[in-house]
Amino acid sequence: MKSATTTPAQAELQSIESDMKKNSKEKTHSTSPPAEQVSFNPDAVYYSTETAAYLVDTGTFYRPYTRKTPVKNGIRRRLEAQGHSQGDCKELIEVCMETIELDQAVDWSGQLAGFPRGVAELNGRSFLVTQGYDIPNATPGACPLHREIIKQAFPITDSHLVFCGWLRDAVRAIRANMHQPAPMLVMAGERKAGKSLLAHIAQQAMGGRAANPMTAWTGKLPWNDNLLGSELLLIDDSVASTDPRARKAFGSRFKEAIYAGNVEINTRRKSSIELRPVWRVMVCCNETPENLSVIPPLEDGIEDKIILLKVSPVTLPLPAQTPEEKQEFQRALRDELPAFLHWIDQVKTPEHLSDNRSGVTAWQDTELLAAITELSPEQRMESLISLAMAKGFMGIDQGGKKWMSATEVQGVLQDRDSQTQQQAKTLLSYDANAGRYLSALIKKGSAYVSDKKTVHGISHYLMTRPSI
Repeated sequence: MKSATTTPAQAELQSIESDMKKNSKEKTHSTSPPAEQVSFNPDAVYYSTETAAYLVDTGTFYRPYTRKTPVKNGIRRRLEAQGHSQGDCKELIEVCMETIELDQAVDWSGQLAGFPRGVAELNGRSFLVTQGYDIPNATPGACPLHREIIKQAFPITDSHLVFCGWLRDAVRAIRANMHQPAPMLVMAGERKAGKSLLAHIAQQAMGGRAANPMTAWTGKLPWNDNLLGSELLLIDDSVASTDPRARKAFGSRFKEAIYAGNVEINTRRKSSIELRPVWRVMVCCNETPENLSVIPPLEDGIEDKIILLKVSPVTLPLPAQTPEEKQEFQRALRDELPAFLHWIDQVKTPEHLSDNRSGVTAWQDTELLAAITELSPEQRMESLISLAMAKGFMGIDQGGKKWMSATEVQGVLQDRDSQTQQQAKTLLSYDANAGRYLSALIKKGSAYVSDKKTVHGISHYLMTRPSI
């Protein structure tokens, strides 16, 4: 068999390939220098007596360690970097661990809305806030994007000033680590009018954190600690309930969370604790009566704690159709944030919109208020009474009056021969509802229910059939 011969050209090619393989191997084994090893400053390590975990400051948040070994190794690395010998390190590590467990122990740890990262003394106990809000320093400058968006969204001067004043006071409360009771801010408008964009602006101005409280506030979960780390409690109508009982429960939880003192926090795998997060509540919904009905009924005790702002359609100052354009638009908003915070802090709230307790009054757009009133339970009750009277079921002639108990009124409305039967059964699903709605109609000056008296311990209502 004839042996193969190598030509000069082939030999040169083999030499090049050999050099390439050699260089490839050298590159494979010549890795970049290892990153600086993680080490722990023992002064920045805390011990949670509640969870038996060590909490180490990473620079942006506190990372929990449930084992001693990683903590000891992190401290050892720092001591070695400072020049301590291995013999010295062993003794010093034990001293550091003892100091951490005794002198740097905290009673509770976690995120707490409105508080910066670090140790805080609350109610005589030591708390470690593991991660804080992120609000940049306010600096003078131009913020044309923010100002144009808000100007378009709220063309009515009062609504514009109320939004800015509400957000201004929210930022001030967070910076001061002091909760301020404030009305629920409801923004309603057409679909894609810009409500989510306004909520995004508010969220970034308030530190960047938001959570939806509806699951906790409607009793669907036994804990509410997921709300602790968010200054903005943001509610979307797509996940809210229009059921009257759920809405009333929502209103009660809102008042407890915003207008009461400390809030009881129920946590997973921990005992409950009372804290005072710095919270504000915002609701975004469409402007139809059905969508507006997600908010709490405007009854005694709640009607002066809800702001109703109508959002006009916003034309974005910059294109934001493609993912790249949206990313650039968000970057432009972030760049303006320090200037926007400075501008909004200078906004003055006129006297007629001011409130001593909450900063701004619970201003309500007249169109939205009318839409909500139209679907209120007492308004629906009045419509059923009007229909029952017109069909002769109430036994009252035009211009006539008749005293009736709530039970009697309910019986007439739910009579099987009455056209109001099905609607009345739904509306008056609980016996106490009829009396409550009749009393509400008296307060609102209803033409159909004008007075109330007690006979043998039972409330009676003066039913009136207006003259045509």
